[in-house]
Amino acid sequence: MSERVPERRDIAPQDQWQLEDIYPDQQAWEADFSRAGDLMDDLRACEGQLNDPGVLLAALMTMSDLERVTGSLFAYARMRRDEDNRRTEYQALASRAMALMSQAGEAGAFLKPELLALPQSVITEALASPAFKDYRVPLGEIERQRPHTLSASEERLVAMAADLTSAPGTIYDMLTDADMAFPPVNGADGTDVELTQSSYIPLMMNPDRRIRRQAYENLYNTYGRYSATIPAVYAASVKADVFAARAAKHPSALAAALFPDAVPVEVYDNLIQTAHRHLDSLTRYMAAKAKQIGLEDMGMEDVYVPAASGFDLSLPFGEAYDLVVDCLAPLGADYQDLLRKARAERWIDVYENAGKSSGAYSWGTYDSHPYVLLNYHPSLNALLTVAHEMGHSMHTWFSNGAQPFTTSNYSLFVAEVASTTNECLVLMELLERYINDRGAQICIIAQLLENFRTTLFRQTMFAEFEKEAHAMEERGEPLTAESLNAVYAGLNRLYYPGLRQDELIAREWMRIPHFYRAFYVYKYATGFSAAMALATAIRQEGQPAVERYRRFLSLGSSMQPIELLKVAGVDMASPAAVESALGVFDQLVERYISLI
Repeated sequence: MSERVPERRDIAPQDQWQLEDIYPDQQAWEADFSRAGDLMDDLRACEGQLNDPGVLLAALMTMSDLERVTGSLFAYARMRRDEDNRRTEYQALASRAMALMSQAGEAGAFLKPELLALPQSVITEALASPAFKDYRVPLGEIERQRPHTLSASEERLVAMAADLTSAPGTIYDMLTDADMAFPPVNGADGTDVELTQSSYIPLMMNPDRRIRRQAYENLYNTYGRYSATIPAVYAASVKADVFAARAAKHPSALAAALFPDAVPVEVYDNLIQTAHRHLDSLTRYMAAKAKQIGLEDMGMEDVYVPAASGFDLSLPFGEAYDLVVDCLAPLGADYQDLLRKARAERWIDVYENAGKSSGAYSWGTYDSHPYVLLNYHPSLNALLTVAHEMGHSMHTWFSNGAQPFTTSNYSLFVAEVASTTNECLVLMELLERYINDRGAQICIIAQLLENFRTTLFRQTMFAEFEKEAHAMEERGEPLTAESLNAVYAGLNRLYYPGLRQDELIAREWMRIPHFYRAFYVYKYATGFSAAMALATAIRQEGQPAVERYRRFLSLGSSMQPIELLKVAGVDMASPAAVESALGVFDQLVERYISLI
């Protein structure tokens, strides 16, 4: 018999999220959809009158309400679609919500350019007025964006194009999650195992190299059959990024992507340069891992094999979740109680089902609790994914609870900090619990090293790929399967010089959905670096570090991202944080080598 991915109807209700907490039924969704149209009319009525403080305040309040309601509509529709991408009614719902967000952007497109065309005193006086206290951050941000804001008509045109520029990502999702199918993998007992986006990594962790190689070849040979389509879709996405950057008068797509977080390009470049300085340690780790798992010719199909120590934390989901909650005790009993509440109240969609979106994420709305999508397969890595996504959700919960809507949505630059801090705390606690178990020590240290490899080194490699792909477009060079594969293959050789290379790995970029959200992945690496520092401080300092960290979780976007992390105790403006994290990596590599 084949191992089949179940249909959604076969998943127990307690293991499915309860989206009815956002909208109890379709009628409620439609009512908010209609309300959004009314809010757009109210917003348009403010155009041309922003010199009046009363009208300006009304416009800002209406814009905030519009963003709040369209955010709820879109989150609900997309999460419904993610349950099963084959369901056309949810495809249509998500399409309507995306179109509505584009219309909302168009309706409010006048606000920034009109404000910036008025005397600067209009914003200055508003910032000083108590009536505008919830809007000081967005007003200050408008002023910061003055050099990159177009005329009202130009901003409206750019807003109208939003639906088109987001199309490549939607097309890619539909292609890879709904239309693409991979040949099954012949399992250890001779039965076929279904190969999907979600089951790929678990299969790549299988101790049987034949199974790994078959999964690797089946996946990348399938992607190879789309070597015309996927590069064309990605090229369209890159072109959209470059268009948006040039329209807003940024020097590059990279600079445009970093601007909202007020992050200098030097931070991005420093990350890459610092990672390069520690590639020798990465090579030493991979060589030691190859020795431990008994491979003389380690290839790219072998990199996910876990430490073969006999230590196993492949727990059923309920046990894994309870262990995560227990390991996060340093963050406080109330933090643990909130995690238990999330499980009991069905914030989490646990298991893979046919048509479900791959991967894992945390999402939600300001007016609901957060939600977590998982595709749980028992393993230590899956346990850490639970810790990671719940870290996102706790960050969202505390931010929404402490901040008004206008400053609740924390920056993407700090988005990976809370999630990765959770992972680090769990691993550090497990290391302590199993201090006298050599096999456990090897496995847990190896997992920490894998976190460094996949979150710091791998995401930095992805960041280099994105930087070069966009630079190629900006130089007028074609983005084709051949050119993009060549860039990726070259980076893979740079980061993994000791591993056997093959032509299939050059296609790996084709399966990375984050590339359709340009220049996002570097934040995993910077976030991991900050998280290592925070988790270490929490375990070493105790309550003072916890209080700093909990304050950081509650600040939302009320400060610039780099300033937020300074509140927590980490300065990301300096390369020292990444250097310090990679110094820990160097030490762990030496400890791992001594243990094996």
